[in-house]
Amino acid sequence: MRVSLIAALLATTSLSVFADTSSMNGSVSGMGILENDYVKAGVNGTSGTFGSGGNTSPGLLFDSTGTGTFNTDYDYLTPGSPFDGWSIKIDGVNTTNNNGGGASWTDSDGLSDTTDGFTWQGTNSDYAGWQVEHNYSLGATSQFIDIETNITAGSSASDSTVYFGRFIDPDARAADGDSSSTDNVLGYSGIPDSNVAFSEALSSRYALGLYSTNSNVDAGITGWSTEADAYTENAVDGDGSLTNTGDNTIGLTWVWTGVQAGDILTAEYAYIFGPSAFDAADEAIDGGAGGGTPGETPSDWEAVEDVGSATDAASGPTVVGTGTSSITSHTATETGTTQTVAREKTTSTWDVYSDGSLGTAAVTTETLAPFTGRIDQIASAKDAVDVIIKGLEFDGVTAIGKTNKFDNGMTGNSRGFAIGGTKTNDEGLTVGGGFANVKTELKNGSDRGEATARAGQVIIGKNNTVLKVTHAMMDYGMERTIGDFSNSATTQGTDSSVSIRYTGNGKIKPILGATVGRNKINGYTESGSIQSARSVASTTEDYKFLTVGLAGKIGIFDVQAIRHTDDTNELGIGINKTTEKGSEFGINVARTQTSLGTTNSVVAGITLKF
Repeated sequence: MRVSLIAALLATTSLSVFADTSSMNGSVSGMGILENDYVKAGVNGTSGTFGSGGNTSPGLLFDSTGTGTFNTDYDYLTPGSPFDGWSIKIDGVNTTNNNGGGASWTDSDGLSDTTDGFTWQGTNSDYAGWQVEHNYSLGATSQFIDIETNITAGSSASDSTVYFGRFIDPDARAADGDSSSTDNVLGYSGIPDSNVAFSEALSSRYALGLYSTNSNVDAGITGWSTEADAYTENAVDGDGSLTNTGDNTIGLTWVWTGVQAGDILTAEYAYIFGPSAFDAADEAIDGGAGGGTPGETPSDWEAVEDVGSATDAASGPTVVGTGTSSITSHTATETGTTQTVAREKTTSTWDVYSDGSLGTAAVTTETLAPFTGRIDQIASAKDAVDVIIKGLEFDGVTAIGKTNKFDNGMTGNSRGFAIGGTKTNDEGLTVGGGFANVKTELKNGSDRGEATARAGQVIIGKNNTVLKVTHAMMDYGMERTIGDFSNSATTQGTDSSVSIRYTGNGKIKPILGATVGRNKINGYTESGSIQSARSVASTTEDYKFLTVGLAGKIGIFDVQAIRHTDDTNELGIGINKTTEKGSEFGINVARTQTSLGTTNSVVAGITLKF
């Protein structure tokens, strides 16, 4: 009997509290749904707002019994003219998105369904580099929907001020007698009138509120305004009161000053629900909604008590504490090989008075630990290419394999081939040429550098002296990380050179040579994180160096040692065999040392005489 009772209890217990509360809407393409046993809400994948587009349900639904029973006739959003939106004001220009239609900020990828939430990211073609991200979340038993909005500044605001507004027309309905008109109220009990805007249903007193514990936020009641900076007071009655009754909108406005390119502006808030304003506020504080800490009232607020309806409570004085806001700025500097991103957090604190006025802000500055990272990924790839070009031989078919290790930690391989040929006449005149293609890939942790080199060479020789004209074209690419940021870039380059080399006779052959050339890399601008992105100017380098060395045979091995006056040393050993008809087969290994590191190579080739 006891087993049967337990089984029956388990069978009648809702299992939805253990499930993911977020899912894509199977009936409306591109829309999402957040749902537990208290709240069911549509998330608009087009505009990044609540709702499923216009009057389509679900908008915002609430069941105070926690049984998951949702009556679409009592949707807080979809009746009449659905209005839920957000706005950003930059340099005095307001841009806005709304579930009722219209989107100044667009997300080409749509909603990302996360565990118990959604992420929406938007950009605006008129504000290059600016980005807004909304992160929606609904806990398994929460009676509020938490939202974190992050705005990345793509440029410095001309007046250094940015506003963000979030607003809704709250048709709070839960019983007969409720209508599209609501009692709209700023503040409740110990919650300052800058931190919550409530709507209460006229009959049932069910409440919907926009709530935040942030300090750089204000709350307001307006006549359907979409201006980001409009929600700072009761702008409908205009009498300085904190209440209004009517079919109006409630919302929150954040303000940041001193905004510079790369700053990340964060707003934390929640849509809170309850059969009363106190129930909604109490659940929000217990659950840590809107940037709060679960179970803790913000230190500059008074305790929240049940003082009846928000409308009645607003007739008395509202306790207001202090306000704060903070911005983290980033300043990038660099040496020839390393970038440093200095970080500084500026916090402003001010007194907030019951009439809505603000005291003079006290500003404190905190220096955060800087980010450092290397910026010589393309330089490393270029050095690997330089070594390859110096050693190119176009006499037959050659497979090229090299390993690279640099003092900056970059390591990797070069793989490719060279093909060509030479012909010598009876007078000792040699002519020839060829083509090579080699790909180099280097890495160090999450840093990457790569180059694809395509080179051609013309060879003219007489007896022991050879003149070589070489031209190479390179495609370079790189990826790098520095702290929380990452960047990438591509560019092109060329290398053209003329060299002359004399190789003596005898068992031990002296080698003498000279090379002049020009190396060029086009300028480029990195993509990725704006805080660390770099623009690099094109570079042109004229170079020249002398070559001295020895080559000979020890037993079956061919050996050589070469010194270039540009701080490059080469040591090589190989086995090569010549057929009766003059064709050659061989394999050679070499070690090259430069000022940046070492390259080990294996070259296997075949030369057919004609």
